[in-house]
Amino acid sequence: MKLKFLLASFAALILGVSMSSAQIVYKKEKKGESNNVSISIGKQDSENEDEQEDDGDADSKYPRAYGGITFTRLDWGFSRLSDDGSFTLSEDNKFMSYKKSSNFGFDIAQFGVRFNDNFKMYLSAGFEWNYWRLKNDVLLLQDQSPIAYDDLNPDAKYSKNVITSTYLRVPLSFELRTRQLSGGKRVKLAFGAMTGVLLKGTQRLKSEEFGKQKYKDNYNLQTFQYGPFVRIGYDNFGLFTKYYMNDLFEKSPDQEGLRNLAFGITLGF
Repeated sequence: MKLKFLLASFAALILGVSMSSAQIVYKKEKKGESNNVSISIGKQDSENEDEQEDDGDADSKYPRAYGGITFTRLDWGFSRLSDDGSFTLSEDNKFMSYKKSSNFGFDIAQFGVRFNDNFKMYLSAGFEWNYWRLKNDVLLLQDQSPIAYDDLNPDAKYSKNVITSTYLRVPLSFELRTRQLSGGKRVKLAFGAMTGVLLKGTQRLKSEEFGKQKYKDNYNLQTFQYGPFVRIGYDNFGLFTKYYMNDLFEKSPDQEGLRNLAFGITLGF
């Protein structure tokens, strides 16, 4: 609980520092044959180095800081559970067998330093969700440690059984980019450490017999998750992969080694 409070306070501090010198920036750039329009709050990092040089102010010097409220690095992809390195779940983890899975997240605040035209580092804060549509008709039990579950009512036909984890994510990123290519665009590579604090767990059910049902609990999901990530892309589009190095569930010995791998596309890179 203390760790959750400290990290939430830290994210709020980043947001507060960014807002202390915030300004609303409306920017329209013509690059090649395309127009890019952006609205942001705070001091932003520029994609076009020529603009910084033309300004003739301190912003054209390195290193320089930037930060503020943002809506960027929109991740949308898949979650895969790894069980001691295998994508085939062991008998103890069969209850988490899924038909479909997804990962979704985005950043809402950032603070960073650009050291030169090709390298910067930044700390950001945002939210991340993982969804698992379960194959089996099981109900995770609330307020149980280690994690426990029961079979659902056999007389009901369930069309939906989804487990969702919601995290506050705080990634530290190191980003490299090439010189400006055709149309002012660049190739980018970002890597670093992704951390997250659990906000809630949810299970949603749907059946003809009982309609929609929703349950909330932490379900022994990992309170604090961490792991490396990599993004590679061109202009505002990219691919990402994230691997969380600690277990999906905590205080559940039978689930040791069950970990989450996510991958997909990134918008606003």
